[in-house]
Amino acid sequence: MTRPKTDGSELSQLATLVSGTCLGDAKAFGVTHNSKSAQAGDLYVALLGANNHGIDFLDEAVANGAIAVASDSHGVAIAKQKGIPTIELSNAREDMAKLAAEVYGHPERKLTLAGVTGTNGKTTTTHILRSIFLDAKKHVGVIGTLGTYLDEEHLPGARTTPESTDLYATLAVMAERGITHVFMEVSSHALALNRVSGIKFDVAIFTNLTQDHLDFHGSMENYFAAKALLFTPEFSKQAIICTDDEWGTKLAGQVKIPVITIGTNGDWKTSQPNSSANGITTQLIEIQNSDSISLSVNMLGSYNATNAACALAASQILGLPIAASLESLKNVRSIPGRLENVDIDSPGTAIVDYAHTPDAVATVLTVIRDANPNKVITVIGCGGDRDSLKRPLMGKVAAQLSDVVIVTDDNPRSEDPAAIRKSVVDGTKTGSAQVFEVSDRREAISQALKLAEPGDVIAVLGKGHETGQEISGKVLPFDDRVVVREESKNV
Repeated sequence: MTRPKTDGSELSQLATLVSGTCLGDAKAFGVTHNSKSAQAGDLYVALLGANNHGIDFLDEAVANGAIAVASDSHGVAIAKQKGIPTIELSNAREDMAKLAAEVYGHPERKLTLAGVTGTNGKTTTTHILRSIFLDAKKHVGVIGTLGTYLDEEHLPGARTTPESTDLYATLAVMAERGITHVFMEVSSHALALNRVSGIKFDVAIFTNLTQDHLDFHGSMENYFAAKALLFTPEFSKQAIICTDDEWGTKLAGQVKIPVITIGTNGDWKTSQPNSSANGITTQLIEIQNSDSISLSVNMLGSYNATNAACALAASQILGLPIAASLESLKNVRSIPGRLENVDIDSPGTAIVDYAHTPDAVATVLTVIRDANPNKVITVIGCGGDRDSLKRPLMGKVAAQLSDVVIVTDDNPRSEDPAAIRKSVVDGTKTGSAQVFEVSDRREAISQALKLAEPGDVIAVLGKGHETGQEISGKVLPFDDRVVVREESKNV
């Protein structure tokens, strides 16, 4: 991401924002927490991490141009020894966000902001909103799993919600380039780790909550509590909450900001959606104290009708007429790696999707089943260094809803790939599918294509839009969509 232009902020003034002790004079023109990303004139925020302390990389940050350090007492002591100007922080992550907001000129105050959280549907909902607002001739930014969008320009990103230093820099670039509306995925990690501290969203959307990230949060209750932070007066002015699961109902019952509920018993009461063979899903919505509307979206799946309903409600809150937004929903721009149909040169239909939780796998495979294919052949794996409890559950769901399951590697990261696969395979034993284990992901995809006959669907799940596979600390080029196309030529 290109950095915005700034006028610079005096270190002594920045220190007053975080009640920190300042030693030395400097003027900061940028903020970074990553020593490798430091640029000339940066304030380097040295955080205590899981494995290292950022101050261990101070020399690299300075070599790259950092002129001052903000850190805890340990980091400040080391910076002082090197004669580098410092600010001592009491709450490093929260203070980092305050510093970034100030240095980058508080871009959050210049933009209309919508935040979307939930286990599944964040990416789809933000990109439906993007499509609606582009059609309305607005200048639109998106921040999320697929990276950053500035109108039609796309920039890759490393995580769903960037760290506050990168987030505020990105928002400042957006404001600088004339972006007016920003739709952002807000992860539970981002809320727990103060990445969005200082931002107040004009509207916040809750899609659903299912098992994920328990390696970080420890329990579903903690996971919910992190998500719920977005729906407090500190972070949002207005809420839109899907109440089709118990967590949405619980959230709607506790929020202290204005709320519109969406679901079978919501303020916007949704009917059972109908999907057609041409890829259109329709849904009737009864709006409390208003006329009923018929929503049609060019996406398969009942969950996408719900995502579209949430986006429609948000577009109305943000000033667009419902009639215009309903027209936009009929032609939403395609979303990479979300039920993406990949053209192949071999029999069957290939679909690539990011589904990487038990609920998401069930949802995607149910949508595929509803299209009445001859057979469903599913390629699936699980990521390493992530919630291990969901692995057998994903295997179980895949085996229940598929005719053939090929268990392979996803992003094993630092874990033993064979151990991850075993956990998934163990979960498949209660299902009726024929199960294969193929470690190499390309080979697994090739085998799925070779097994397919006319009328079959090959579902490649877990990585979606991703263009790399992380194995033992290395990210190797790998795009499921590209590999599916390549291997179909060899069948």
